[in-house]
Amino acid sequence: MRHLDLSLLRTFVAICDEESFAKAALRIHKSQPAISQQMGRLENELQVSLFITRGRRKKLTAAGARLSEYARRLLALHDELWTTLDDQELIGPVRIGAPADIADTVLPSILQSFARVNPRLSMAIHVGRSPDLMDMLFAGELDLTISTRKADGYPNLVLRSSPVVWIAASDYQLVSDEPLSLVLADEPSIFPAIALEALTREQWDYKESYIAPNLAGIKAAVRAGLGITARSIEMVTPEFRVLGEHQRLPSLPTINFYLYLQNDSPSEAAKKLYQLLASQVGGASPSMDSG
Repeated sequence: MRHLDLSLLRTFVAICDEESFAKAALRIHKSQPAISQQMGRLENELQVSLFITRGRRKKLTAAGARLSEYARRLLALHDELWTTLDDQELIGPVRIGAPADIADTVLPSILQSFARVNPRLSMAIHVGRSPDLMDMLFAGELDLTISTRKADGYPNLVLRSSPVVWIAASDYQLVSDEPLSLVLADEPSIFPAIALEALTREQWDYKESYIAPNLAGIKAAVRAGLGITARSIEMVTPEFRVLGEHQRLPSLPTINFYLYLQNDSPSEAAKKLYQLLASQVGGASPSMDSG
């Protein structure tokens, strides 16, 4: 008997809703290559074509439209099952931490998932830098946090893998015979180290034109044309553009955003919300084991 992976169906439904692999990737916290690979697996398992491309949009084939109806019903039953099996009233607040760029992009859909589990559950949101959020988790001041830092001893899953890219104002022009002007975060951000390592490796001349203490300062400086920055793709909005191969800039790595659960007697609400997200992230295990 053949079995369908629900994570593939969840990705498929996101693409149906957004009509775009790129937009779906943002919604379900995966990279675009990852969801393309998932859809390849799904089409291979079903032995049908699910999409046709029209311009920049993905449209469903007849088989894709039929699958969409069944996929939505299956996922709705799956999510309802998680709630029905545990009729315990969830109480809050659940304290959640997130970096600023994730709070603007990925966190809203996560909060929507939380509210769907129990609409009466209250949540307290803390927006900060990854190292500070991890310190709050270690101190028991957060129940769940999203962070780019890897730490042992806490239940965690990869919530999203995001490419780091060179970002400039939409009208910014590089001057080829001048050092590259950089807008960087101050310590302990990981992004300056990523940028400087790549430029040093490729022997690019650069100057640190502006050092900002937070994401708002970085955006303001880049928007003003003071230089370019290296940041995860989540920072890109219509006022910015991505630089890369056409400008012969060095390639940058992909980073992981991890979701961590407090391991010192986490509340039932926090554990259930962690399990819900684990069930929605392809390949993630909802295990409560630390390590």
